[in-house]
Amino acid sequence: MAALVYTRLKDHPRETYFATSGALIVGRIDCISARPGSEQWSWGMNLDIGGLPFRRGGVAEDRAGAITALNEAWGDWKTWAGLRDLDDDEP
Repeated sequence: MAALVYTRLKDHPRETYFATSGALIVGRIDCISARPGSEQWSWGMNLDIGGLPFRRGGVAEDRAGAITALNEAWGDWKTWAGLRDLDDDEP
C-alpha cells in the first residue's frame, strides 16, 4: 500500500482534498471554517473492505493536523487489515 496522495478538488465551494492510495479512495479533508484565528478542518475515512467497515473521522485546527490525523488512521487501518507498505524493510 502506497503513501496517501492528497488531491484538491476543483470547482468545489470549500477547500477539499481526496486522499488516495493507488486507485483506492481512502478519505477526504475539508476546510469547514477558514476564518483567521478559528480555522477548522474535518477529516474522514470510511473503508468498507472486508467483513467490517473501518470508519474514523474528526476535526483539526489546520490542514496539516487533518492530514496527520488521516495518515494515522490510514496506518491503523493497514495494521487492522494485516497489510504493510511494500517499501518496509521488515520481513
